[in-house]
Amino acid sequence: MGEAIAKCHLQIHTTLALPEWDPQQLRPFSRVLYLGMGGSATGGDMVRLWSEQRGRVPMAVTRDYRIPGWVDSQTLVLAASYSGNTEETLGAAAMAEERGSQLVALTSGGQLAQMAKTHSWPVHTIPAGYQPRAAIGYSLAAICRVLVAGDMLPRKLLDDLDDAATLMGTQAGNHADATSGQNRPLEVAKRLAGKLPIIYGVSGSTEGLAVRFRAQLAENSNVFAVHHLLPEMNHNEIVGLADRLAADPHAVVIWLMDEDDHERIHLRQQLTAELCGIDGSDREIILSGTGPTLIHRNLTLLNLTDWISYYLALERQVDPTAIEILLQLKTRLAGGE
Repeated sequence: MGEAIAKCHLQIHTTLALPEWDPQQLRPFSRVLYLGMGGSATGGDMVRLWSEQRGRVPMAVTRDYRIPGWVDSQTLVLAASYSGNTEETLGAAAMAEERGSQLVALTSGGQLAQMAKTHSWPVHTIPAGYQPRAAIGYSLAAICRVLVAGDMLPRKLLDDLDDAATLMGTQAGNHADATSGQNRPLEVAKRLAGKLPIIYGVSGSTEGLAVRFRAQLAENSNVFAVHHLLPEMNHNEIVGLADRLAADPHAVVIWLMDEDDHERIHLRQQLTAELCGIDGSDREIILSGTGPTLIHRNLTLLNLTDWISYYLALERQVDPTAIEILLQLKTRLAGGE
């Protein structure tokens, strides 16, 4: 898992270096729906935010067996399943096919690849051999290549993604050195050992990373965490948060912030910390990415939080690749013992 995190940037470079994805495989569309679960959904979450800034049509992400009622023949549906056997994605893709939608499969194989062959859907093949959450670089780059080919996103976005991956790789080299006295993710991981992480992202900038970080802590570190978003949490959850922080000394708040967040978001974060009595204390951690664009900052923050989950696994002496209970659930859902 550590190697996969360290080399995530190479997944992006490798995918972007492939021959250009043929735009002739796509017909015009007026909206995009991304289907995915777990690690396969994260890329859709992040690209959706980038598309809000730079895209020409709306994009939504669905984690379900069903698809929204607005999905029709004018909808481009990206069905993403790393294994190709995710039952929710397969069910939703079948519904989209029935609606006459235009589908593209993002997968390493399995039933989704077979379904694509049966219905003549284009396939963007993702290399096999990874756990889904560890193939995020391949997923991100594949989604962007398809959407650029469909003229939903500008070609410049691929250049920014490639440049951001380079920055991500430089940062990963520093984070991978556990002997460094300036290893930020290792420092944060030590602070989270034995704690309840309460993660807050920001709508429009780091919301997808809040979901990703919670999931990485669960799968890599075997740590239960919760997440919500600013500014929404200020309209409800802040009341419960204050009570929980007062009652539970093990609860730690982690803010995932971006430098371009609205100035009122930064004020809300500061006031929330003050009112909850954690401002400037060891019960508050503020994390952010670096770089000139949201893509750069998202990728570097992704890398930072992935390393935190990895080091926290080591602190807890658990295998960051093991997901036994999840595999048991899938086996039983499939009718196994």
